[in-house]
Amino acid sequence: MTVLKRVVMVSAAILAMAAPAAAQDDRPTLTIGVQSLPAGFGPGLNISNVGQRVNYSIFDELIRRAYWEGGNGNGNGTELAPSLATEWRNVSPKEWEVDIRTDVVFHDGTPMTAEDIAFSFGEERVFGADRLVAVGPTYFGNFTAVEVVDEDTVIFTTSAPDPIFPYRFTATMGKVVPKDYYLELGPEEFNLAPIGTGPYKLAEMRQGEFIRLESNDAYWGGLPPAREITFLEVPEMSTRIAGLMTGELDMITDISPDQKGTLEQAGNVQLMPALIDNSRVIVFNTVQAPMDDANLRRAMAYAVDRQAVVEALWGGDSQVLPELVFPSHGEEIFSGREAAHYDPQEAARLLEASDYNGEDLIFRINGGYYTNYLEVAQVLQQMWRDAGINVTIESSTEGGGALVEGVWHMRAWSNGMQMPDLTHPMINAWGATSIRTNPDDFRYTWTPPAHLLELHDLLNTTLDADERVAYFNEALDIVEAEAPQMELFQHVEYFGVREGIDWQPYSFWMMDLGPNNLSFE
Repeated sequence: MTVLKRVVMVSAAILAMAAPAAAQDDRPTLTIGVQSLPAGFGPGLNISNVGQRVNYSIFDELIRRAYWEGGNGNGNGTELAPSLATEWRNVSPKEWEVDIRTDVVFHDGTPMTAEDIAFSFGEERVFGADRLVAVGPTYFGNFTAVEVVDEDTVIFTTSAPDPIFPYRFTATMGKVVPKDYYLELGPEEFNLAPIGTGPYKLAEMRQGEFIRLESNDAYWGGLPPAREITFLEVPEMSTRIAGLMTGELDMITDISPDQKGTLEQAGNVQLMPALIDNSRVIVFNTVQAPMDDANLRRAMAYAVDRQAVVEALWGGDSQVLPELVFPSHGEEIFSGREAAHYDPQEAARLLEASDYNGEDLIFRINGGYYTNYLEVAQVLQQMWRDAGINVTIESSTEGGGALVEGVWHMRAWSNGMQMPDLTHPMINAWGATSIRTNPDDFRYTWTPPAHLLELHDLLNTTLDADERVAYFNEALDIVEAEAPQMELFQHVEYFGVREGIDWQPYSFWMMDLGPNNLSFE
């Protein structure tokens, strides 16, 4: 059976299941073709691009990023807006008082309470020694207490003054979960059977096939515009495009730049590009020789002409970035750092200074996960070969642990600006509790110097904006010198949207399909 036939059959089956409801509810259904589906939905366990595009509809953050407020803005989400929290105020140097909504219910009809807020961000779940979510301290590690004041007020205590307190809740980890249900199931089971407060609730999931969401008609933010939303896994881009053109799919993701013309010339679809605050990076496995040599890592970075890659494979739509810096960090910082650049002479000097002896280096990629990445890897392989560095590409469609089994020297990854602040992606990528720096995690690749971690602490506790920028630049200097990674370019995501659907992409992975960002003509 072809992929397209499977898509048609699954779509028909889903619509048939929804038929009885359709007689009473004339809201449309939405079918979205995606290259891959997440393995679950739990905040903290699924912060990948494919996870965030789905769980944004299931959960709400305590405080959210404002993207297209009232039809205004540029979609970069650097400003904040109320969500489950209505107001927040710094009542003392180390205390924040947060007012919460009292008209919110979870998908099972249970009212959301201040106890749910305190649990979602409290010691038991995110920042204690025996916490339930391992990555919690990356976002909330400076919290020392979260206490309920009354039914609509929670007070947060931090270990030091916190310059970015409200921004912390805008990340995927900032989503609220129901305390009793979460504890009853535990993180792993909750990951597969989530309950949130978002505009849609999970109705059905078939791994590797589809995820079906139903409208949460009791949503506090207004009636969701779609009766049902189905995310269909359609790995082949050509099949996603065909499904969109024939009307079998309403929206598609992950379109390669060379297909832009096809969609732009079609009369029934819209091509919608979005420059995402996410960068393609190569992470070096510094615990595997010869990648333990910083000279070799830096030589590999200088040997790559990133701008040529952007022009050849992205039609110039993307841009080459400095290490761990995005335009959304602000013009002062972005323009003050030099973007990673091509310098074959410096590459040759560093290679000569290294201990590299012509070994074959294994480059692992997750085939099909990132648009055009095999083509990118092949171009890099040739550039490294021209510089005297031998690289073999190994592609896997399994992802996860399969990418790090056996001997490997580098892997495809990405860095995302999980919250609109200097600390991200710096700290979530290379902080003390990052999966990349944890020797007990199977994705461990580098041990950061103690001074880098000290600078991270200063970024988290310094209130003066100029001092924070100085600490940030010092931290960037360390990362550039140590080269645990090499930036490639900022990600551009192309969406295809059927005519008659009014929707805007954001500058990050989430797809907002709620009442403020989706409508039908």
